[in-house]
Amino acid sequence: MAEKGAHLTGTAYIRPSIFEIVAQESLASILEPSFKKILSFLVSFNPERYGHVLEWADEAYLIFNAFLQRYYLKRYSATFSETFYGLKRVAVVDSKLKGNLSHKQQTLSLILIVIFPYLKRRTFFRKYIIKGHSILFITYESLVLYNYILYISEKSVYPSPLLRLLSVTLTYADPHTALTITELLRKIKYNSFTIGDGWNIVQRIVTGSLELGAFFLQFLSWWTQENYNMDIMSLPAPPPPKVPNVAQQYKGICPLCRKPHRIHTVLMVSGYVFCYQCILSEIRKNKRCPVTHYPAKEDDLIRLYIE
Repeated sequence: MAEKGAHLTGTAYIRPSIFEIVAQESLASILEPSFKKILSFLVSFNPERYGHVLEWADEAYLIFNAFLQRYYLKRYSATFSETFYGLKRVAVVDSKLKGNLSHKQQTLSLILIVIFPYLKRRTFFRKYIIKGHSILFITYESLVLYNYILYISEKSVYPSPLLRLLSVTLTYADPHTALTITELLRKIKYNSFTIGDGWNIVQRIVTGSLELGAFFLQFLSWWTQENYNMDIMSLPAPPPPKVPNVAQQYKGICPLCRKPHRIHTVLMVSGYVFCYQCILSEIRKNKRCPVTHYPAKEDDLIRLYIE
């Protein structure tokens, strides 16, 4: 690993593999759905009060992603996903690699990482600006594939079209020095522990938690992808449930009025079929299934169209 931390000299640099490039892009792509899933979970505790927050999920992710990527670009000269894989961004000037990004390149990197994907997700952007969305998508994906081929064949130092646009490429980051437990105890012993050291520890805990969470998200993405590729029709059909004895006596009749059904209506929570007027008044009054006593509401009623 020592050669990965070597400093850049001229046009020589340690080239990351295409697998690391694709892996960090895959990690970046699952951040948004993961954020929205967590937000939806938190809102579910009190949907009546906070349900409207989900309408601004894109804007909430925009703010979160802007702070996250700005922190990593400023501190590590890389995005969150690039830092996770030990990569960093370096500037390309006159076909030579420089060690640091300029302020302009950092700003443009942040815009392309945060603002552009947000605009792409918005309905008005797709409707009024990108009418040929599918054509542009195919064109961009073709450019990405062409760029990959050039990068693998070592005819280009740019792993993606967007990095080419910024005159930026990726290489391995230098090892980050972290405060060890021994150094921490020594500083506390000699009263040399500063607020800056405490702030660095807090930052390391937060970023470490995010990176551990990113690993967990990638594992979940892989796990669910395995299930998505499975054809549900190929699975064996489960046996039908056994009809309980209490249900046999209600065959062909409404459990409430004990007469043939009028306007067949099934109660989802229990599966029993009633007359619409019978079950509607029962649900409004007792808010439960009259047979199984499961909690129920009007939204659980489904009309059956039986000739």
